[in-house]
Amino acid sequence: MFSQVRFATAVAVIGAALAVPAAGLGAPPVIRDHGSFVDGPNAGSWCGAVDGVETGSGTFTYKEDASGGFHATESFKGVFTASATGKSIELANAGVDMGIGVDNGDGTTTFTEHSAGLAIRFKTGDGGVLKDADGKPILGAGSIDTVVVFDNATGDVISVRETVNGPHPLRDGVDICGPSVAYLTSP
Repeated sequence: MFSQVRFATAVAVIGAALAVPAAGLGAPPVIRDHGSFVDGPNAGSWCGAVDGVETGSGTFTYKEDASGGFHATESFKGVFTASATGKSIELANAGVDMGIGVDNGDGTTTFTEHSAGLAIRFKTGDGGVLKDADGKPILGAGSIDTVVVFDNATGDVISVRETVNGPHPLRDGVDICGPSVAYLTSP
């Protein structure tokens, strides 16, 4: 689910960057937005195996200049509490994204983005970071640099290149459900 949220955010940011016509670099923001949200408590299921209640809150800022260059920050904190045991898991992320779309003059646009920060962290109710089956903390932090080339006429993606630095458990296929379900259901 988290990966789908990041992908949807990236697509929205790409669309916004491409929609603004190129002008001078370094101009004052033409778009400036800030917001926050609180959601829940809502009934939910953790990994489809544990019934409970979830809450979430977050903030974001977004600035874009006339050239289409953008700077965004976001933070999110969610808590899931198991109904049967009362145990909780907190998940959090916080980061910054910067990028720009440039028309290549050949019917394509190259969009570059740099994302850095805390990709994801899972903490148990006692404040410790949840560990995977090998005893490593389930914690993702670092940076991702992305270069995407689009066909201007169709919007089709021609190529994608990513450079990832640092651990990113959700991208790396780390089993999050096994350890978290075991924690939430243990007496």
